[in-house]
Amino acid sequence: MHFASVLLLGTILLPTVPLLGRYSKYLINWWLGRMLAALGVTVELDGEAPAGPMLVVANHCSWLDILVLGRAFNTAFVSKAEVGKWPLVGSFARAGGTLFLSRGAGKTGETSAAIREVLDHDRSVLFFPEGTTTYDPTPHRFHARLFAAAIDGGYPVLPVGLRYADDTTPPGMHHALAPWVNEAPLGPHFRDLFKLHGITAQLRVCAPINPRGYDRRSLAEAARTAVAHRQAMAAARNARRTASAHTADDA
Repeated sequence: MHFASVLLLGTILLPTVPLLGRYSKYLINWWLGRMLAALGVTVELDGEAPAGPMLVVANHCSWLDILVLGRAFNTAFVSKAEVGKWPLVGSFARAGGTLFLSRGAGKTGETSAAIREVLDHDRSVLFFPEGTTTYDPTPHRFHARLFAAAIDGGYPVLPVGLRYADDTTPPGMHHALAPWVNEAPLGPHFRDLFKLHGITAQLRVCAPINPRGYDRRSLAEAARTAVAHRQAMAAARNARRTASAHTADDA
């Protein structure tokens, strides 16, 4: 009921977003916070993004990532064009300034130009370079084509590692109920989420990467490596804490 009421409120407020201009980000950020609270998701930020526009990239687990990262970084997103046609979801995406990626020859250049335009207007842009959701917090291959916007404009790339967990989640893994992979049915996924009594979205902010001297492929791999390293370090730290807690219990 809480989630449905916040969703309804967002639908009512949706027509006001274009009227607020540059102040709309505050309304969007407030509403994202209400959505996460309704789902029992707490955002834990390890590090912070430097000031100024940048290209933010993150590993991808679920549609929840949009709420979490949008709340934390207030960026425009890049999404596949099909999302813009989804009922209600497409309207919310457009209101938030989402850039829709069309498939086909020559479309990448158009999207890169659109990303550059948003960056040039002093707003960061976020996309998921894996191109799909996965069960693993350690990122798979990052597709390189959209990194061109950072290289052409000289904007830094900010890699971010994302993981969903509670006290029972093994180190280095997502909570089993968080991933939404291979466009699984949303109904069972929502049902499972509502069973949770609380889950933490852990955001690990890496050091920004200056794109100077990189081509698209090497920049994408540098970003992927940064996220993988940050996730591995956090997993090792959590494993040590778990082992220490078990030792103390045995004692």
